[in-house]
Amino acid sequence: MFNHKRIVIQRFSTLVALSFFISGSAFAVESGVYSDRLSVNAPDSSVKPLAPINANLPSSNVEWSYLDAITVNSSRQLCPNSGAAVCFKTLAEQAYADNYFYPLWQNLKQRREFELQLKSVVDTRGVDGLKDRLDELYLLDKRNDQRAYDLLATDSYFVYRKYLNTIQRNRSALFTLEQMNFSLQENTLSTKHYFPMTMDKLSLTRPANVPFEQSMSVIETLQQLPPHSLTNSDLKGLIRKGDTIVAGKDLAKVLFDLNDMTEAEYAFITQMPTVTNSGTMLEAIKRFQRRHGLADDGIIGAATKAQLVMPYTDIARRVALNMQRFRNINMIDNQPHIWVNIPDYMLKIFEQGNVIFESKVIVGRSSRPTNLFSSAINTIVVNPTWNVPETIKRKDVIPKVKHSRDYLAAHNMRILNSWRDRTEIPADQIDWASVNPKTFPYEFQQGPGPSNSLGRVKFLMPNDYSIYLHDTPARGLFNKSKRNLSSGCVRVEKAYDLANFIIDFQKRKNIEPFNAMLKDGDLDTVRLSQRLGVDFVYFTAWVDEKNILQMREDIYGYDSPQKEAIDSQFISMKNYRR
Repeated sequence: MFNHKRIVIQRFSTLVALSFFISGSAFAVESGVYSDRLSVNAPDSSVKPLAPINANLPSSNVEWSYLDAITVNSSRQLCPNSGAAVCFKTLAEQAYADNYFYPLWQNLKQRREFELQLKSVVDTRGVDGLKDRLDELYLLDKRNDQRAYDLLATDSYFVYRKYLNTIQRNRSALFTLEQMNFSLQENTLSTKHYFPMTMDKLSLTRPANVPFEQSMSVIETLQQLPPHSLTNSDLKGLIRKGDTIVAGKDLAKVLFDLNDMTEAEYAFITQMPTVTNSGTMLEAIKRFQRRHGLADDGIIGAATKAQLVMPYTDIARRVALNMQRFRNINMIDNQPHIWVNIPDYMLKIFEQGNVIFESKVIVGRSSRPTNLFSSAINTIVVNPTWNVPETIKRKDVIPKVKHSRDYLAAHNMRILNSWRDRTEIPADQIDWASVNPKTFPYEFQQGPGPSNSLGRVKFLMPNDYSIYLHDTPARGLFNKSKRNLSSGCVRVEKAYDLANFIIDFQKRKNIEPFNAMLKDGDLDTVRLSQRLGVDFVYFTAWVDEKNILQMREDIYGYDSPQKEAIDSQFISMKNYRR
């Protein structure tokens, strides 16, 4: 039977394909573009490409001159050593050859999805030249120059894959924030499995574990807002409840723009002759504080002020940056796993995407950060001893013993000859006045008990940093909103509940109940057959399940380029679960 549709589409597709390689072809004369309406569904999946399309046409004959329609400046920054208008010319040519020289980006939905994913990287401001490249694609699309668009989009896709490979191999790149550009080491990329493109393939390169469209919508909204005029000097001193806010209307505009104040509330504030920190304004400030993980007391102090004056474009950049960081989480799909989000001061257990347990935590202070890595809890120690780390020994314990000889007895500590030779050294045999903390040859160990610095239970996991989770006797510290107070290890408020959860997860009858082990006071070590994965992560901006933007203080300075290089051990994102 004669199939008119098949013949028309087949002829159209053949001409488009040939036009990529034959300058001045009949199709090039007849029409400078191909229609989105046709290209969304063409070529028909029932049509097999005609064999002669690439007969006697080597891949090096791809007609790159179609890109002469615009000046492709982006490649100078993306790949300064390419020597061509594009970065991955050889790979692109191979992709077209593998696709029988048909266009690779005929589907409108695929083009828009790819542009959105590319924009999610552009918005981090972390890749020199990528914004220019996206603008070039937008320009070609606006001109409806689909041949040039197709060629540049194919090269851009390889740039995108190179970016994804880079942040996967070098996970610290999203924390050092050094500008990326891409060499021509194409052996790390391949055309296999990339083309022909499908929406399913594109969906796999979206940032994982985040609501992508919602996050991009938030970024776009923030970028479109006119800049606000609120500055630190507008919010001098501590602004308590009832105090006059000199720049009250400017503050109200920020709160309105960020959805912490309704339009009606904003209109009401703007009509007030004097704005005070009370009523509508006070409640809006509290909402803002809750969204930022701050104490929601309505008082505008240094931490609240720092978040209020942040430019909208910087907020947008942080949302985009954190969205990329979500890509590098070592997710576990088939069992519960733990996230410790350091800037959020929270530990959460996820199962099948749902939070089934959460607890406040205390993390490392800025001078002694908690490392970012993945591991798995393999041991629980009940009624632990505490082997005092070298840094704490030198900076904390020895100075306190020199000040008061009763310190060791008061804190249930003893002195050991070494960690291998645990012979106890009497404290009164040491001339403390002459002790140099840097050369002190002995070690300190604190015995089990309620005053032990590790509390009554600790959770061990493989890593190179001596980082673990543990209980603490200093319960009052969990009442603070800012809890970067430890020397690196993570203190868990609900440590007993976490211990019970992990022991129940073992489903073993030969493990003594946790409460019984606590009660007898003896040191107990429980080896786990079912390990529980743990990720120490650093997220300061995300869109939550209620579509609300959450922000947290950048306590370690990882969201902005630093004058001094960050110690790589703190941001390795190394995976010890393997």
